[in-house]
Amino acid sequence: MSLDRAALQQRLLESFRIEARERLIVLADGLADWHEAAADQASIESVFREVHSLKGAARAVGLQPLEQLCHAWETLLGAVRNERLQLSATSIELCRQALSAVQKLSAAQPVETEELQQLAEMLEAAGRGETVRLKETAPVRTQQATDSSMVRVSAKNLDALLFHGEALLQHKLEAQALAQGLHEHALAFDAQRNRKFVGQHGWKQLRDELESLPIQNRDTLKSLFDYLDWSQEQFDRLHFEAINLDKSGRHLAQGMSQLSDAHAEDMLAVLLLPVGTLVEGVPAMVQDLARQAGKRVELQMHCANLQVDKRILDELRTPLTHLLRNAIDHGFEVPDQREAFGKPPVGQLQIELQQESAGWFLLSVRDDGSGIDIPQLKARAIGAGLLDEAEAAQLNDSEAQKLVFASGLSTAAMITDLSGRGLGMAIVQDAVERIGGHVELESPPGRGTWFRLYLPLTLSAFRAVIVRNAERLFAIPALAVERCLRLPPSAVRMLENRPSLVWEERVLPVWPLADILGLDSVEPDAGELTLLLLQVRGERFVLLVDELLGDQEITVKSLGLQLQKVRNLMGASVLGDGRLVPILEPADLFQSALATNVSSLSRQEREGSTTRAQRLLIAEDSFTSRGLLKAILEAAGYQVATANDGLEAWSALKQEQYDLLVSDVEMPRMDGFTLTDRIRADRELAQLPVILVTALESPEDRAKGLEAGANAYLVKSGFAQDNLLDAIRRLI
Repeated sequence: MSLDRAALQQRLLESFRIEARERLIVLADGLADWHEAAADQASIESVFREVHSLKGAARAVGLQPLEQLCHAWETLLGAVRNERLQLSATSIELCRQALSAVQKLSAAQPVETEELQQLAEMLEAAGRGETVRLKETAPVRTQQATDSSMVRVSAKNLDALLFHGEALLQHKLEAQALAQGLHEHALAFDAQRNRKFVGQHGWKQLRDELESLPIQNRDTLKSLFDYLDWSQEQFDRLHFEAINLDKSGRHLAQGMSQLSDAHAEDMLAVLLLPVGTLVEGVPAMVQDLARQAGKRVELQMHCANLQVDKRILDELRTPLTHLLRNAIDHGFEVPDQREAFGKPPVGQLQIELQQESAGWFLLSVRDDGSGIDIPQLKARAIGAGLLDEAEAAQLNDSEAQKLVFASGLSTAAMITDLSGRGLGMAIVQDAVERIGGHVELESPPGRGTWFRLYLPLTLSAFRAVIVRNAERLFAIPALAVERCLRLPPSAVRMLENRPSLVWEERVLPVWPLADILGLDSVEPDAGELTLLLLQVRGERFVLLVDELLGDQEITVKSLGLQLQKVRNLMGASVLGDGRLVPILEPADLFQSALATNVSSLSRQEREGSTTRAQRLLIAEDSFTSRGLLKAILEAAGYQVATANDGLEAWSALKQEQYDLLVSDVEMPRMDGFTLTDRIRADRELAQLPVILVTALESPEDRAKGLEAGANAYLVKSGFAQDNLLDAIRRLI
C-alpha cells in the first residue's frame, strides 16, 4: 500500500502544534520571571531546552522559518547559558519578541518574512555581544493549551491519574497485608481453644463436687467458675468476630484488588498508542543528518500494528535518535568509500518494530555500514583504563562489541566540547534498562551494525525481591535477579584476592550488599549463605544478603528532584505493613561493587591506608582564569599548583612531579603548543597527560593541538567545569 504523504504531513503538523502549545506555555512562564541579571541558571537552562526541542520538532515537520528563528534564539540563550553574556533588558526583550513570533508561526498565523529575518539577525548579533536596537512590539500573549476541535487530557492530569492509580495499588497491597494479618489472628484462636479442652474434664468434675466442699471454699470456687464462664463467652464472641473480620478482610482485599486491576487496565487503554508514532518525523531527521555528514542514506521502516504504552514510547525517542545519529555519523561510509568497498553508494538503514511475544516488542535498527572496528575499540578501552592488554586479548568479538556501551569510551581522536565523550550508547543502554528492557548488538566486520532493543509493551506492575541486610530492608527489581541461592560458606572462595563463586562453570564475583552500600557489615552466620545471582548488561555477579523475604508486587515512588542522582537508588516503596523500603538500581550496584576494594568476606584489614592526592599544574597567564581553575580543581579534591606562563610551567615540571597539566595556549614567553611539544620530546615527561583550555576554536587550532600531543582540547567559549573534570578523570 502506497504511503499517503499528505496525510502523514498533516498528522505530523497536528502533533507538532499540540507539542508546541505545551512548550510555549513553559517558555512564557519562564520568561515572565526574568529580570535583568536576575534569572537563575535553572530557569535559563529550562528555556534553552524548550527552544532546542522546538527547533528539532520544527525541523521534523519541515517548518523551516520556525526552525531558523529557534536556531538564532538558541545562539543568544546559549551565550547566556554558558555565561559568555549577562542578561540585559535588551536580551530579555529580544527573547520575548522571539516568543511572540514563535507563537504566531506555530499557530500558522502570518508573519512577514522580512520581520522574521530581522529578528533572527538581532538574536544572533546579541548572542555575539553586539549592541542591538529594538523595535516596538506588541506584548506577548500566552497561548492556551485548549483546542476546541478535540478532547484531550493534559499531561499534568494524566500524571495525576497515574499517581492515583499507584495510590490505589498501594491500598490494594495494604488491604492484602491486613487480610493476611486478620487471617493469622483468627487462626490464633484455635490454639487457645485446644488448650482449654485439655482440662475440660477435670473442670466439670470439680463443678459437680462443688456442693460437697466447705462453704468458704464453695463461694470462692463458685465466683471463679462464674468468671471462667464469662471469660469463655467473651472468648467465643471474640473468636466469632475474628472469623467475621477475616472474611471481611479477604472480601475487602479482593475488592481492592479487582478495582486496582480494573483501573490499571483502563489507564493502560488510555496510555496505549500505535507503535508507529515513535518513528513519525524520523525520515526527515535521517535525511537531514545524512546531508550534514555528506552521506547518502535510504531509510526503510516496517511497523507492526501493535499498541505500546505512551510512557515507553516517550522514553525511547532519545535512544532512537542516538542510534540513528550513531549509524549515520560513524556507521555509514561516504559514497566514494562505499563504492571502493564494492557497496552501493547509498547506504541502507532499516528500522523495524514488531511484536516479540505477548508482553514484549522488538525495536531493530540496522545499517550496512563499516561495522564496529574491534581492534580500535579494544585499544581505546585499554587507553581509558577499562581493561588491560591481557584482558583485551581474551575478549571475543561479541564481548568486545559490548565495550561500546561503556560510559566515556570513545573512538574519537581527542576530547572536545562537542564529541569524543562516548556517552551516546551508554545513554541508550541506561534508558532501555530503566524501562525493563535489554539491548543486543551484532556487528560483523565491514557488514554493518544491528541493534535489537527488546522492550515491554507496558509499564505494568513492578515486581521486586525483598531482602534484609544489616537490619534494613531493600527491594531489588526482579527482572535483574536471575536466581536466588542458599549455599554453605565453603562455596565462596578467595580467587585472585576476591571472594568468588563458581557457578555453572563460570567464576562470579561475590560482594556483600553491606559493603557496596557502605553499611555496617554483619559477620556471616556459620550456616548457609543467602546469595542473589544478578545479571546486568550481560555481566553476572552475586550479592550476599542476610535474609531473603520473597518477591512481591510493589509501587515505585520517585525520590524527588533533590535526590534524583543518589547513587544505587532508583526509588522507594511502601510495603503493605507501612514499612518504607529503598529500591536499589542494579546497574549502579554493579558499578559500585567494582569500586569496592575491601570485602568483609576477605577478612583483610586495610584500615589506615592512605593514597597520595593527585597533583595538577595549571599554566595560565590570566589571574582570573587561573584562580577559577584552581578553585574548581581543589574543590574536586586535587592538589593544585599554578604557573604564570609556559616557561614557568616548564621549570615547575622539571623540578617536581605532577600527574597532569592544564594549560592555556596564548601565553607570554612560551605558548601552550610549544610547552606541549617540549613535554612530548622529554623522556621523563613524555607520558604526562596535557589538557589545553583555550579560546582558540578553529579546526586548524584543534589540529595543531592534536599534532603537538595534547590529550584534550577544551574551548573556553563553551567551557563547563564538568567537561574539565570529566577529561581529568579519564586521563589520570
